[in-house]
Amino acid sequence: MFNIVDIRKIIIIFLIAVLFSVLVFSTIEAFYPNPEWDNYCREKGFPKVAPLVQNQEVCQEIDVNDVDQNACESKKGYIEFNYDSKGCPTSYECNTCSKEYDFARQTHDQYVFYISALLALVAIFIGLYLPAQTNNLNEWIGTGFMLGGTFALFFGTASTFGSLDRIIRPIIIFLELVLVIFIAYKKIGNLRMDDVPITKKVLRKRKKK
Repeated sequence: MFNIVDIRKIIIIFLIAVLFSVLVFSTIEAFYPNPEWDNYCREKGFPKVAPLVQNQEVCQEIDVNDVDQNACESKKGYIEFNYDSKGCPTSYECNTCSKEYDFARQTHDQYVFYISALLALVAIFIGLYLPAQTNNLNEWIGTGFMLGGTFALFFGTASTFGSLDRIIRPIIIFLELVLVIFIAYKKIGNLRMDDVPITKKVLRKRKKK
Protein backbone atom coordinates (compact mmCIF):
# COMPACT_ATOMS: atom_id res chain seq x y z
CA MET A 1 0.00 0.00 0.00
CA PHE A 2 1.31 3.44 -0.92
CA ASN A 3 1.15 6.11 1.77
CA ILE A 4 0.75 9.83 1.14
CA VAL A 5 4.51 10.41 1.10
CA ASP A 6 5.01 7.74 -1.59
CA ILE A 7 2.29 9.28 -3.76
CA ARG A 8 3.79 12.75 -3.41
CA LYS A 9 7.20 11.37 -4.22
CA ILE A 10 5.95 9.69 -7.41
CA ILE A 11 4.13 12.85 -8.51
CA ILE A 12 7.15 15.08 -7.92
CA ILE A 13 9.51 12.68 -9.70
CA PHE A 14 7.15 12.34 -12.67
CA LEU A 15 6.56 16.10 -12.95
CA ILE A 16 10.28 16.87 -12.84
CA ALA A 17 10.94 14.23 -15.50
CA VAL A 18 8.22 15.48 -17.85
CA LEU A 19 9.02 19.18 -17.37
CA PHE A 20 12.73 18.61 -17.91
CA SER A 21 12.22 16.68 -21.14
CA VAL A 22 9.80 19.36 -22.41
CA LEU A 23 12.27 22.08 -21.39
CA VAL A 24 15.07 20.42 -23.36
CA PHE A 25 13.21 20.24 -26.67
CA SER A 26 11.46 23.61 -26.30
CA THR A 27 14.81 25.28 -25.61
CA ILE A 28 16.38 23.62 -28.65
CA GLU A 29 13.44 24.70 -30.82
CA ALA A 30 13.66 28.27 -29.49
CA PHE A 31 17.35 28.72 -30.38
CA TYR A 32 17.63 26.21 -33.25
CA PRO A 33 14.24 26.04 -35.00
CA ASN A 34 13.23 23.33 -37.41
CA PRO A 35 13.78 24.28 -41.09
CA GLU A 36 10.63 25.31 -42.94
CA TRP A 37 9.70 24.04 -46.40
CA ASP A 38 8.77 27.53 -47.62
CA ASN A 39 12.27 28.82 -46.83
CA TYR A 40 13.73 26.45 -49.42
CA CYS A 41 11.05 25.78 -52.00
CA ARG A 42 8.55 28.57 -51.40
CA GLU A 43 5.73 27.71 -53.83
CA LYS A 44 7.81 25.43 -56.02
CA GLY A 45 7.27 22.23 -54.15
CA PHE A 46 5.98 20.31 -57.17
CA PRO A 47 6.86 20.41 -60.88
CA LYS A 48 4.75 22.95 -62.72
CA VAL A 49 2.74 22.13 -65.82
CA ALA A 50 2.83 24.54 -68.72
CA PRO A 51 -0.26 26.78 -68.48
CA LEU A 52 -2.93 26.82 -71.17
CA VAL A 53 -3.20 29.96 -73.25
CA GLN A 54 -5.80 31.00 -75.77
CA ASN A 55 -3.46 30.72 -78.72
CA GLN A 56 -1.02 27.89 -78.33
CA GLU A 57 0.80 28.89 -81.51
CA VAL A 58 2.35 31.96 -79.89
CA CYS A 59 4.24 29.74 -77.48
CA GLN A 60 7.34 28.02 -78.66
CA GLU A 61 7.85 24.62 -77.15
CA ILE A 62 11.08 23.93 -75.29
CA ASP A 63 12.33 20.39 -75.35
CA VAL A 64 14.42 19.13 -72.44
CA ASN A 65 17.38 17.23 -73.78
CA ASP A 66 18.31 13.89 -72.26
CA VAL A 67 21.63 15.16 -70.90
CA ASP A 68 19.97 17.86 -68.78
CA GLN A 69 17.20 15.48 -67.73
CA ASN A 70 19.62 12.79 -66.56
CA ALA A 71 21.87 15.33 -64.86
CA CYS A 72 18.91 16.75 -62.98
CA GLU A 73 17.69 13.34 -61.90
CA SER A 74 21.18 12.48 -60.64
CA LYS A 75 20.94 15.55 -58.39
CA LYS A 76 17.54 14.30 -57.14
CA GLY A 77 15.81 17.30 -58.66
CA TYR A 78 13.21 17.94 -61.33
CA ILE A 79 12.96 20.10 -64.42
CA GLU A 80 11.05 23.33 -63.84
CA PHE A 81 10.08 25.76 -66.60
CA ASN A 82 10.19 29.53 -66.42
CA TYR A 83 7.35 31.44 -68.10
CA ASP A 84 6.91 34.92 -69.46
CA SER A 85 3.94 37.23 -68.97
CA LYS A 86 2.03 35.43 -71.73
CA GLY A 87 2.42 32.09 -70.01
CA CYS A 88 4.88 30.76 -72.56
CA PRO A 89 7.90 28.75 -71.42
CA THR A 90 11.13 30.67 -71.91
CA SER A 91 13.68 28.42 -70.25
CA TYR A 92 14.03 25.60 -67.78
CA GLU A 93 16.20 24.78 -64.81
CA CYS A 94 16.86 21.92 -62.44
CA ASN A 95 15.05 22.53 -59.16
CA THR A 96 16.78 20.82 -56.21
CA CYS A 97 14.98 22.66 -53.42
CA SER A 98 13.47 19.43 -52.10
CA LYS A 99 16.91 17.87 -51.77
CA GLU A 100 18.24 20.99 -50.03
CA TYR A 101 15.33 20.96 -47.62
CA ASP A 102 15.81 17.26 -46.81
CA PHE A 103 19.51 17.84 -46.18
CA ALA A 104 18.78 20.79 -43.87
CA ARG A 105 16.15 18.78 -42.00
CA GLN A 106 18.46 15.81 -41.51
CA THR A 107 21.26 18.09 -40.32
CA HIS A 108 18.83 19.76 -37.92
CA ASP A 109 17.66 16.39 -36.56
CA GLN A 110 21.23 15.27 -35.99
CA TYR A 111 22.11 18.39 -34.03
CA VAL A 112 18.90 18.08 -32.03
CA PHE A 113 19.94 14.56 -31.08
CA TYR A 114 23.44 15.64 -30.06
CA ILE A 115 22.20 18.57 -27.97
CA SER A 116 19.37 16.62 -26.32
CA ALA A 117 21.71 13.70 -25.59
CA LEU A 118 24.23 16.03 -23.96
CA LEU A 119 21.58 17.69 -21.78
CA ALA A 120 20.12 14.29 -20.96
CA LEU A 121 23.50 12.99 -19.80
CA VAL A 122 23.98 16.06 -17.62
CA ALA A 123 20.59 15.48 -16.00
CA ILE A 124 21.28 11.78 -15.48
CA PHE A 125 24.61 12.41 -13.78
CA ILE A 126 23.05 15.13 -11.62
CA GLY A 127 20.47 12.59 -10.53
CA LEU A 128 23.14 10.00 -9.83
CA TYR A 129 25.50 12.17 -7.82
CA LEU A 130 23.07 14.54 -6.10
CA PRO A 131 23.79 13.88 -2.40
CA ALA A 132 20.72 12.31 -0.87
CA GLN A 133 22.31 12.03 2.61
CA THR A 134 22.12 15.77 3.26
CA ASN A 135 18.45 16.09 2.39
CA ASN A 136 15.82 13.44 1.63
CA LEU A 137 14.27 15.78 -0.94
CA ASN A 138 17.46 15.47 -3.01
CA GLU A 139 16.60 11.83 -3.63
CA TRP A 140 13.25 12.82 -5.14
CA ILE A 141 14.75 15.61 -7.26
CA GLY A 142 17.67 13.46 -8.33
CA THR A 143 15.41 10.63 -9.41
CA GLY A 144 13.24 13.10 -11.32
CA PHE A 145 16.25 14.50 -13.18
CA MET A 146 17.51 11.01 -13.92
CA LEU A 147 14.13 9.94 -15.28
CA GLY A 148 13.78 13.21 -17.23
CA GLY A 149 17.22 12.72 -18.76
CA THR A 150 16.22 9.21 -19.75
CA PHE A 151 13.03 10.55 -21.36
CA ALA A 152 14.97 13.22 -23.27
CA LEU A 153 17.52 10.68 -24.44
CA PHE A 154 14.82 8.24 -25.56
CA PHE A 155 12.67 10.80 -27.41
CA GLY A 156 15.75 12.43 -28.95
CA THR A 157 16.91 9.08 -30.26
CA ALA A 158 13.46 8.03 -31.49
CA SER A 159 12.77 11.30 -33.32
CA THR A 160 16.13 11.52 -35.08
CA PHE A 161 16.99 7.84 -35.48
CA GLY A 162 16.19 7.86 -39.20
CA SER A 163 18.48 10.85 -39.80
CA LEU A 164 21.51 9.15 -38.26
CA ASP A 165 23.98 7.20 -40.33
CA ARG A 166 23.31 3.47 -40.48
CA ILE A 167 26.70 2.74 -38.92
CA ILE A 168 26.17 5.23 -36.09
CA ARG A 169 22.72 3.84 -35.17
CA PRO A 170 23.87 0.57 -33.52
CA ILE A 171 26.70 2.44 -31.78
CA ILE A 172 24.23 4.91 -30.27
CA ILE A 173 21.92 2.13 -29.11
CA PHE A 174 24.86 0.23 -27.62
CA LEU A 175 26.10 3.29 -25.71
CA GLU A 176 22.61 3.98 -24.38
CA LEU A 177 22.31 0.37 -23.27
CA VAL A 178 25.64 0.65 -21.46
CA LEU A 179 24.41 3.85 -19.81
CA VAL A 180 21.23 2.16 -18.56
CA ILE A 181 23.27 -0.74 -17.15
CA PHE A 182 25.65 1.75 -15.50
CA ILE A 183 22.72 3.57 -13.89
CA ALA A 184 21.29 0.29 -12.62
CA TYR A 185 24.56 -0.80 -11.04
CA LYS A 186 25.22 2.68 -9.65
CA LYS A 187 21.83 2.93 -7.99
CA ILE A 188 21.99 -0.64 -6.67
CA GLY A 189 25.49 0.08 -5.35
CA ASN A 190 24.26 3.21 -3.60
CA LEU A 191 21.41 1.29 -2.01
CA ARG A 192 23.79 -1.33 -0.71
CA MET A 193 26.19 1.29 0.64
CA ASP A 194 23.31 3.06 2.32
CA ASP A 195 22.38 -0.17 4.10
CA VAL A 196 25.89 -0.71 5.50
CA PRO A 197 25.92 2.13 8.05
CA ILE A 198 22.50 1.07 9.31
CA THR A 199 23.72 -2.48 9.80
CA LYS A 200 26.81 -1.28 11.67
CA LYS A 201 24.70 0.90 13.93
CA VAL A 202 22.45 -2.05 14.76
CA LEU A 203 25.44 -4.24 15.55
CA ARG A 204 26.97 -1.60 17.79
CA LYS A 205 23.75 -1.24 19.73
CA ARG A 206 23.57 -4.99 20.20
CA LYS A 207 27.16 -5.11 21.48
CA LYS A 208 26.46 -2.34 23.97
CA LYS A 209 23.46 -4.28 25.29
